[in-house]
Amino acid sequence: MNLLLRPLDNPSDPVWSVILMTVMAAGLALVYIVYILRIAFAELKYGRSNQPEGCESGPADSTPDTQD
Repeated sequence: MNLLLRPLDNPSDPVWSVILMTVMAAGLALVYIVYILRIAFAELKYGRSNQPEGCESGPADSTPDTQD
């Protein structure tokens, strides 16, 4: 068991695997943020969107439109 979970030689040494995983997670989060911002700015620049503009009435509406 000592081979699998050996104690640290110096307890004040940093745990490099945790530091490396933290840096990798922060880098991945940064990549996602940059990707989302690039898509948002491209959408603003070209004025197109995959989302419909507003809500249109249709046959599935619960309240019919009445025009007097």
